Amino acid sequence: MAENMAVKRTAKGKALDFLRGDGIWIFAGALLELGASEQSAAPGAAALCAGLGGKRALWALAGGLFGALLHGIPEGLAAVAGLAIALAARLIPDAQNVKIRAAVRFFSAWAACFFPRSALVMKPSELLSAVTAALAAGAFAAVVALLEGDVSTRGFDISDPRECARAAVAVGLAFMSLGALDYPVANIGRLALGAGLLILSAYKGIAWCAVFGAAGMFGLCAEDPQAGRFAAVICAAALVSGAFAKYGRVTRAAAFVFIGCAGALIGGYDEGSWRMLTETAAAGAIYAAVPLAKRNAKKTFADSAVAAMIRERLCFAADAVAGISGGLAAAAETLDRRYAADPSHAYEKAADRVCRSCPKNMVCWGEKYELFTAQFARLTEMLRRGEKLSEQSVSGQFAQECMCVTQVVEAVEAEYSRCVSAAADRRRVNELRRVYTDWLEGVRDILRAMAAGTVPAAHYRTAELRTEVVLRECGMDNVRAFVTRGHDGRLRVEAYGEGCLNVDTDYLGGLLARALGRETERPAITSCGSRSRITAQESCRLSASVGAFQFCKGKNRVCGDCFDSFTDAQGGLCVVLSDGMGTGSRARVDSTLACSLLAKLLKSGIPLSAALDTVNTSLMVKSADESFATLDICRIDLDSGEGAIYKAGAAATYIKSADKLIRTSLSSPPAGAGGRLSVPAQRFSVGAGDVIVMMTDGCGADEEWLSHELSLGGTAQELSESIAGAARGAENGRNDDISVVVITISG
Repeated sequence: MAENMAVKRTAKGKALDFLRGDGIWIFAGALLELGASEQSAAPGAAALCAGLGGKRALWALAGGLFGALLHGIPEGLAAVAGLAIALAARLIPDAQNVKIRAAVRFFSAWAACFFPRSALVMKPSELLSAVTAALAAGAFAAVVALLEGDVSTRGFDISDPRECARAAVAVGLAFMSLGALDYPVANIGRLALGAGLLILSAYKGIAWCAVFGAAGMFGLCAEDPQAGRFAAVICAAALVSGAFAKYGRVTRAAAFVFIGCAGALIGGYDEGSWRMLTETAAAGAIYAAVPLAKRNAKKTFADSAVAAMIRERLCFAADAVAGISGGLAAAAETLDRRYAADPSHAYEKAADRVCRSCPKNMVCWGEKYELFTAQFARLTEMLRRGEKLSEQSVSGQFAQECMCVTQVVEAVEAEYSRCVSAAADRRRVNELRRVYTDWLEGVRDILRAMAAGTVPAAHYRTAELRTEVVLRECGMDNVRAFVTRGHDGRLRVEAYGEGCLNVDTDYLGGLLARALGRETERPAITSCGSRSRITAQESCRLSASVGAFQFCKGKNRVCGDCFDSFTDAQGGLCVVLSDGMGTGSRARVDSTLACSLLAKLLKSGIPLSAALDTVNTSLMVKSADESFATLDICRIDLDSGEGAIYKAGAAATYIKSADKLIRTSLSSPPAGAGGRLSVPAQRFSVGAGDVIVMMTDGCGADEEWLSHELSLGGTAQELSESIAGAARGAENGRNDDISVVVITISG
């Protein structure tokens, strides 16, 4: 018995899932086809089939065929022909570009509506009606395609004006078809509007009810202005009855019926008053009887609570690191003050060691104290000047009075050497402590920056699952993907996994674009050990091309400069140019370390200030020799056009905007010079057609010539080669390495 009950519950659950899922498209296809007619511009099932993708289109096609059969023969043959055209068009592979895909579905729906109707055209007015209906069908299919991409990727966002507009067009055109189903008992459009708004408000709230109610009302009014007046009353009744939702669905349904009928009578809609009662009562009954999905009552942390918890943990960890740094500095200060050895007083310990066992100790350090202290201080001063001590270094009187001249000289020299060595060790320890303290402060800044960036964001689980499938198919394991929407409204992908990708980044970008339903920038891949981080985001308003060219000093085979271009964790274009101290291999090591380390940190989401401190510390402790490297950083937000240039000992950068050439030279000491590295920012804005030129100090560019060269145009690579070639041919062009990086901005 229990097993039979379980089987029945399982079957009932599957039936409800089918009605809420695929069954809706069958029902929608049938209703749209029944409402479409040769005299109306309302879209039919063929438009819905053309706009949907995957199996939804097939279910809508099945519902449309059922509706066409209900029309009878031969009236339903035109509808069947339109469905056949829509089905044939669905065999065309979907394009990655969302706009192209929507355009293809627009023309598919247009053809599915126009050609069957054009076969029945007898008058010019009928041809105009066919063209109008075809355009409406195409528009319906296009907005359905766009909405399907949005909803399947991240859900419907009611705060997005574009999506609300698309939804309003789709709902309005759909209710034009439903409003045409006007029977003696009730108007199906008004009945569906009332029931749909009640159910929608129960799931999503009053805001959704208002948006879709207004769209449905205008659709019904477009089909029949006189009959559509009551649609406004239905929308108002659905909204006002929400105040009774806390008393149960039956109470709210009764309130909806009462408010709807009362509003219609007050508004003077007397014709067919019994139909109003029938429509509102049927809508209320459907709302009360339809089994709504129960909300999960399990208590879970909200996104905002989790974000706040992580933020507090990061801040606590940052304070702990700051405490370590402060405690280390305090302990070092105490120990240095208590146990520091002063070389100028080295003779005190030497005298204590030698004179302690001498029988004349009390006489020497009592009656003749000034003589002995002055002599010991004189010996110490001689050592300070770098002189070598011997028995002849002491005065004659001291030699006559002291019984241990040789031992005294050796003891003073040994104690002074020990103090000097201890002082050198202390200086080295102080330097290491300072470097370590700077490193701790950098870690603290990183943690605090991560805490500041930890804010709750809407995650789009469907898109995340699709992204994880794509990355697993490309060779990664243990994949976890996060798809969010930034403040600029663009989707952003951030994924982590193990293993190596078996595809290149361009191909991966195409796969991610198909999974997200959005055009994306080229993905950025950052590896750390066995794990990798993949980031990509929706395409920006602007695009950039980067070209670079280098010359080595003289006959050197290795250039001491290094450059890199990449997309940082926030989606901005970053170009880094570094010039190592000197030329050749040694300079190349410093510039490569600075450039690659900075790029890896910025790709990982580390703030620029903390990343610069880390690079500075790394260069300081890299080797015993001095290591300097300039850093020239250009970051551009290709969506807003805002940019910034940061310079640490770097040469000037030139920005060509319109007919102006702007020189930026705000700079600070190079990385590795010691101390905290503070790099000011020089901000600017770019647009399509602008050019940015970055160069090392080996390229002494003449601004007038550079402006003329940039005005001639060319690709980024061509410009970098021509500028570097001109610098090479200059008077001092062979005395240093030359590197030129050009960034061209296009729309």
